[in-house]
Amino acid sequence: MSLPSGTQRYYCLLDPKTGKSEANAVSGQLVSRRDGMTGLKGAAVTFYRCTDAEQKGMLVTTGYLVSSSVGGGSSRAATVQGPPRVRAPTVPAPAAGLTQAEVLTVYTRFIAGQNAHDRAAVSDVLLNSNDFVWTQHNGNSVWGYQQAMDAFEKSWEGIWKLDPQLNELRIAEVSPGVAVLITPLLFTGGAPAKSPSAVPVRWGGVFVKTESGWRISSIFITPLESGHTRPGS
Repeated sequence: MSLPSGTQRYYCLLDPKTGKSEANAVSGQLVSRRDGMTGLKGAAVTFYRCTDAEQKGMLVTTGYLVSSSVGGGSSRAATVQGPPRVRAPTVPAPAAGLTQAEVLTVYTRFIAGQNAHDRAAVSDVLLNSNDFVWTQHNGNSVWGYQQAMDAFEKSWEGIWKLDPQLNELRIAEVSPGVAVLITPLLFTGGAPAKSPSAVPVRWGGVFVKTESGWRISSIFITPLESGHTRPGS
């Protein structure tokens, strides 16, 4: 599949027995396995739905091998061919679409790192700057990359979980190399040995494009208005 240089590629996990794919796309790098099949290196499940990736022409549907069962459990290698309606793009996808996909990938990694309490994963997607700011839902602000990472790690000693409400997630490119992502989410937190509480909040982040890729430069957490549907409800 020929795509413009720098284009984000997405793959859909396929069950060879049923022919059904997962709802959400995954990102990663294709690698050849010793058994002749194709695997994904650095695979990460994204919030980007397969149907959305397909519509924007960023879903890879050919050029990789999976194992399928035939005749009582024997297996064979089969080249995966997407549905006939899926075609490789012949022109670059719109810049706005690429920006949204890349920003969403970074946000996905941030959420996964937060929920795993993984300092390395979270620090990798934040902008390493003294001007980084994390404004918390209680009104306090933490300035500085290192200070924010220390504050996150301290919070992880208790209960700390983020559940984004994806159907209301919005991404806007406000200027070249700068994007804003806003979404409601349910924050579940609590001090060690204390009962956790679930609070619906609005998560807002400013993303900037650096030589190393997109990074989160600011995070703003605000309470949701009264009566807003809680994420997951």
